[in-house]
Amino acid sequence: MLKYVVIYVGILLVIGIMDCFKVKNFDDFAVAGKRQSLVLVLLSLMATMVGASATIGIMGRVSSLGFPAFWWLAVGSVGLFLQSVFLSERIREYDADTLPDLVGKLVGKGGASIVAIIIVISWPGIVASQIVAMSSILAFVTGKANNKTLMLIVAIAVILYTIVGGQLSVIKTDALQFIIITVAFVATFIYLFFFAKGDTKVVTDNICLFNDKYTVKDLLIQLFIVGGTYLLGPDVISRNLVAKDGKTAKKSARIASAFLLLFSIMIVMIGMWILGNVSELDGQNPLLYIISDVLPMPIGVLMAVGLLSTLLSTADTCLVNLASILEHDVLKRNKVGELRVLAGIIGAVAVVIAFYKGDIIAQLTGAYSVYAPGIVCPLFVALLTAKKKKLYIPLWILAVVCGGLCGALNTYVWKDLSYLPITGMGISLVLAVLSYVFGKECNREGTV
Repeated sequence: MLKYVVIYVGILLVIGIMDCFKVKNFDDFAVAGKRQSLVLVLLSLMATMVGASATIGIMGRVSSLGFPAFWWLAVGSVGLFLQSVFLSERIREYDADTLPDLVGKLVGKGGASIVAIIIVISWPGIVASQIVAMSSILAFVTGKANNKTLMLIVAIAVILYTIVGGQLSVIKTDALQFIIITVAFVATFIYLFFFAKGDTKVVTDNICLFNDKYTVKDLLIQLFIVGGTYLLGPDVISRNLVAKDGKTAKKSARIASAFLLLFSIMIVMIGMWILGNVSELDGQNPLLYIISDVLPMPIGVLMAVGLLSTLLSTADTCLVNLASILEHDVLKRNKVGELRVLAGIIGAVAVVIAFYKGDIIAQLTGAYSVYAPGIVCPLFVALLTAKKKKLYIPLWILAVVCGGLCGALNTYVWKDLSYLPITGMGISLVLAVLSYVFGKECNREGTV
């Protein structure tokens, strides 16, 4: 099975090398020239969203929560749908290069800088979570227990591939990766529920949206914290920025929201089948277990490559976005050579995080808990009120700082105070609205 993985990664690297010669400037590397079609934007968006949390991570949550693990991606679907209705075309109108660049066009340089810093600090954890998951898959495929060595090898491969091709190759490989992901999970679902020896009633009889381990309160917190990153997260917005126009961005977000909901149901149903029919997991991830012990070899190989695809597609997108934000919005430069160096540095930081924090969902939740309370509500308000009023910038920046601080305190200091991120989001919303109330009226051209 390892040889198939090596061949697959080799194909991706070749695509990256071919696109290396097409990267002429910052826009090519960071936003793929802002000229991508609906199909490529849609497939890339889906591939980016279906990462470690939607596969390896959700399987772990199914084991502890049951069917309510479905909500992790379902709230993402809600956030993405709301973006398509209210924000996608507005965002694309500003012709931004990064999410902080968008903020700068809305509220000024001060706002852009604080948003860039929050993303650069919190988002390496997302890359780290993909590296952790990839090392687990390769450890399974090779039969080697030394995860840290494999983690380093995987990280080097991802970093090199990203450095070579930038966003131009990421868009193309994402399309290939999502096709593989979809075929792998559909084939697995069909085999388990229609051909494998197992009881499907244990799945259908235990479908419930809430239970004693996952309540409505948990959903509301997840809706705002996780759903908020799908509404206005840097990786999701980056797919908007590569689209050729606002209509393309809007359509891709709306279609992707429906696909994401269906994918959430399918992946959780697979997890429920494994939970009800397999008793000898011994702590092994359910998806990895069925590859070797349940699925026929062709489907097993496809699933292994599919899992690797989910992680590669998220990791390379995050690396490109983080490097672009650091180069463009923090260091105020637009040089491709420096972008590639920064992608390597960020990748190295992600490896360090991955070495010491191996819980995928915990890493993702930690990043989301800083980003969502600080940025989602203020940016939402800024987009909706653009060209109506010039926001009162000190209050707007205070909204970002207070929200992000509450999330950071919960993530790094008071981990037991789970209400802090949602409290921070409430505070940031109130302050952002006040920045509008005390702002100055704009004329028809959108200027003061």
